[in-house]
Amino acid sequence: MAETLKTWRVLDILKVTEAAFADKGIKNPRLNAELLLCDITGDKRIELYLNFEKPLTKAEVEAYRQHVKRRLAFEPLQYILGKTEFYGLNFRVNCSVLIPRQETEILVEKALEYITNCKPDNPKILEIGTGSGCISAAIAANTVCEIDAVDVSPEAVNLATENASNKELKGKIIFSVKDLFNDINSFEGYDIVVSNPPYIAASDVPGLDEEVNGYEPVIALSDNDDGLSFYRKIFQLFNSVNKKPVLLLELGDGKKEQTINLLKENGILSYKIFNDLIGIPRVLLVESYK
Repeated sequence: MAETLKTWRVLDILKVTEAAFADKGIKNPRLNAELLLCDITGDKRIELYLNFEKPLTKAEVEAYRQHVKRRLAFEPLQYILGKTEFYGLNFRVNCSVLIPRQETEILVEKALEYITNCKPDNPKILEIGTGSGCISAAIAANTVCEIDAVDVSPEAVNLATENASNKELKGKIIFSVKDLFNDINSFEGYDIVVSNPPYIAASDVPGLDEEVNGYEPVIALSDNDDGLSFYRKIFQLFNSVNKKPVLLLELGDGKKEQTINLLKENGILSYKIFNDLIGIPRVLLVESYK
């Protein structure tokens, strides 16, 4: 980003940055430019528009340039800002956790709908692969429940614990480092099991967007197999207990038919699949039965 003025005004630096982002093919280049500048100046976006002629200090320009440099290298905006919003709550994020997606909010909605409609008394919930803790925190913030949230990554568990503590949910969620395949032997005692598991096949990882496969943790994206390992294990554990929990699982793009085949193989016939806002099958609900 070449400096053409002795002093950068807000409007000038946004225009130059927007053009640089657009040239790189970054989506929503103007929004990216504005959010990065807001992070440096402490302003809200509306305040940028009200102060287009405001000159930036040399320190602000230098800090902003560092942000822009990282974004031009396709580092996700959320990692640069160190935060994102999910289900109306703010979460700290870094490269040790998957960035929460809007489509995952449907998983939270269906969990809350089930709790509301079926009225389980203070349900005991297990979340597998908690990452930033956004799913558990969103559920706990909107209902009475007890949640065990696990992840194989100690860094993710530390961040999730911090996120929940910031939202005064610490007493409702217990975070721990556990591996589904080695540390969880039963779903006994749980009313609901919820998970957005790693569902991308290892062979598909190289073809992901650079923002994803270059920065987000592969362990949270892929099972290093065919993308179905977590579903297989979860269905196995579901069948191993007499009082079966409700399963609420996010589905990967194109995984509907494969998942249905796994359900049939495991003799699981009572289920529903919900689409996301653009019509892609996104959430699997397996109903409990005795």
